[in-house]
Order: sequence, then C-alpha cells, then structure tokens
Amino acid sequence: MFDQDEERFATLGLAAKLPSAVIDGIWDIIDQNLKGVVRLPRVLQFALIARNGQVTVAFDAQHDAIMEFDLPVNYQREFPETVAVLDDGQYQTMMLMDELSV
Repeated sequence: MFDQDEERFATLGLAAKLPSAVIDGIWDIIDQNLKGVVRLPRVLQFALIARNGQVTVAFDAQHDAIMEFDLPVNYQREFPETVAVLDDGQYQTMMLMDELSV
C-alpha cells in the first residue's frame, strides 16, 4: 500500500482548495516519513494547521504518535482542515474529507 510507483491522483475538489505544493508535500510526507515507519491503513487523514503563517501537516499514527511536518507554503484560511488519502489497491487518491466514501 502507498507505493510511490503506483498511480496517484487528487480530486478536482481538493485541487481547487489546495495549491499543488501542499498536495505534493503530503505525498512526500507519505513516501519519506511514514512509509516503513508506521503502519499505514488504507485511509490516511492529515490535518492542516496554521503555524507562524505557514502550513503544518499533522498525522496521527493510530494514536501511537502524532507527527507534524512543516511545509514552506503560506497558510490560507480557505484551506480545508483535514485531507484524506485513500489507497484502494489500484489507485491512490487525495481528497477532501466529504468526498471520502469507503
């Protein structure tokens, strides 16, 4: 699951609310910081937090640890509070929480 060589997508709804730098940053977090470090279920949730005017991405690893990653992107109040990433075994899709149906 969450193999970086598989096809990855972002929904149009998400792409309309987040710049590609944040979307790409979350994919990088999955690949560089989470994969092989914590157990990844088929649905991941990331909170987007404003910290010093920048975006901080928070991930709760099954209540074992909360990890935070700072992105060099200015935070906008219009950003969604939470983003979901689904790996259905065929595709990996990043989306808004209200777009998620598992």
